[in-house]
Amino acid sequence: MGRPVVALLGVLAAGCVSASVHRLDQDLRPPCAPEMIEVLEEAPDCPYTVIARIESKSDAVFHGYDDLRRKLVEEAAELGGEALILGGEGRDSYPIILTTGLIMSEEKTLEAEVIVFDRAEDTGSSGTAGG
Repeated sequence: MGRPVVALLGVLAAGCVSASVHRLDQDLRPPCAPEMIEVLEEAPDCPYTVIARIESKSDAVFHGYDDLRRKLVEEAAELGGEALILGGEGRDSYPIILTTGLIMSEEKTLEAEVIVFDRAEDTGSSGTAGG
C-alpha cells in the first residue's frame, strides 16, 4: 500500500463514537444490560422521569447512525435507565486537507433522553410525564 492510502486510512480510522452525558438527577441506579434498554422514537404515554440527556458524536466517515444509537444505549444502560427517547440527528461536513488532495468528512450527532418509568407507590397516585 502506498503512503497516501495509508495516510487516508489513518485519518478515517482516527474517529470514534463518543458521548456527552448531562445528568439531570444524582440518584445512583445500578447499571443494566444494554439489551434491557427500550429505544423509543417518541415519548411514551405512561409517566416517566428524564434522568439524563445524551449526545453521541462521530467524525469518522464509516460510522453511521446505528453506531451512534448503540453508544446511546450503552450510556443509558450504564446510568441505570430503562428507555431512550431518540431526538434529532445532525450532520456537518467539513474538508480534510491531505498532501494528496482534499477529502470531505462529516461529523454525525444523535441526541436522546434517558428515562425511567414512574411507578406509583399506591394505586391512588399518578405521575406526570417528563420531557
